[in-house]
Amino acid sequence: MIDFSDKPYRYFPPRRFGPTTRLLMAVNNQYYLPRIKMIRGLDVDGFDALHGLHAAGDRLVFMPNHPTHADPPIWVEAVRRAGFRTQIMAAYDVFLRSRLNAWVMQRLDVFSIDRDGSDTRGLSQARQTLLGGAAPLTIFPEGNVYLQNDLVTPFHEGAAMVGLRVAHELGKQAVRLWAVPVSIKVTHVTDVREAVMSRLVELERMIDIEPTGDASPYERLVAVGGELLRRNLQHRGTPPPEGESLTQRISSAAEAVLGDLERKMQVPPKAKDSLMGRVRLARRRIHELRLDDKKIADQCAAGVWNDQAMLAMRILSYDGAYVASNPTLDRFAETVQKLGEDVHNHVLPPYGPRHAFVRFGEPVSVSDHLGEKPRVALRAITETVEARVQTGLDALNEQNTHPGGAVRVG
Repeated sequence: MIDFSDKPYRYFPPRRFGPTTRLLMAVNNQYYLPRIKMIRGLDVDGFDALHGLHAAGDRLVFMPNHPTHADPPIWVEAVRRAGFRTQIMAAYDVFLRSRLNAWVMQRLDVFSIDRDGSDTRGLSQARQTLLGGAAPLTIFPEGNVYLQNDLVTPFHEGAAMVGLRVAHELGKQAVRLWAVPVSIKVTHVTDVREAVMSRLVELERMIDIEPTGDASPYERLVAVGGELLRRNLQHRGTPPPEGESLTQRISSAAEAVLGDLERKMQVPPKAKDSLMGRVRLARRRIHELRLDDKKIADQCAAGVWNDQAMLAMRILSYDGAYVASNPTLDRFAETVQKLGEDVHNHVLPPYGPRHAFVRFGEPVSVSDHLGEKPRVALRAITETVEARVQTGLDALNEQNTHPGGAVRVG
């Protein structure tokens, strides 16, 4: 997982321009996807019924999972093939990577949002998009790339909140709003075990691990992950994690890092909050502090706190049973890549050619929840969309015959 930016926020509005946008979409489809992201094929389905809703004047919020760094260009092409135009909400960190990056994204109808702070301009753009009705809105509710394509990471409730607020306004016009679950699946179309093992060997050398001759690839993967976790905890004065299973050790490590952080920040946890929810709250407060010019004296401490918050988030991004429960080439490769990116703190290139599937799921009526208490409605919408995205992924995995889903790495 790449570190979040706490640079001063700047709003980037969408700047779609017909000829330029069409040219960029062609470049994306014919060059960027196949050559840079190595997406050599794309299947898109499930969108036919949505055109009827859109034509009737109903509003749509697309909510895709975000499993890979190739998702944005995949999504741009998928929406084009589905016959929609959409405005896409994206973290402002991505716009700050380069002027060219920001220019391209804006021409592809992407606008910025400060995911860790209050952003009235980004939220206002989302509202205007839905009220205007010319184009559906796209929000990635996971909020980050977790490199875990077969398993959805818990969705933020922010996407549902945006939809619910606008649904209240649309209700006065007898217009309905629908949240559309979208499942994105990327799989390897060749056997890339050699490239994956080469990257794993590189990690072993970096941390001076010498695998035994009879160690399986999975055992070597666990050994690398365990040693990286041990070192990260040791460097921060945190005791090694407890627990018999890998899942228990991951939870124990995250709890230890997060508990220490909350004590330093004087932010007591709430009993109902999940570990990831507590990390996200800490990140929001750190982000606000690092941007507050009146608290410059505290910003050095905020930098240290951010290091701990990011470590806790990285630890929680791993599912201890993800590879063990179904050791496909895709899952093994994703986990090796995730470890590599956590070490290097930058995006690593794909191992080889891949195929992408995009499936639009059964929409969820946000308007039907208007009479409920806000907290109840937000939870219901978010959990339903999340579950339907996972159902879509499960279905795509069942039909995946490419080596990424078929080859087992023991």
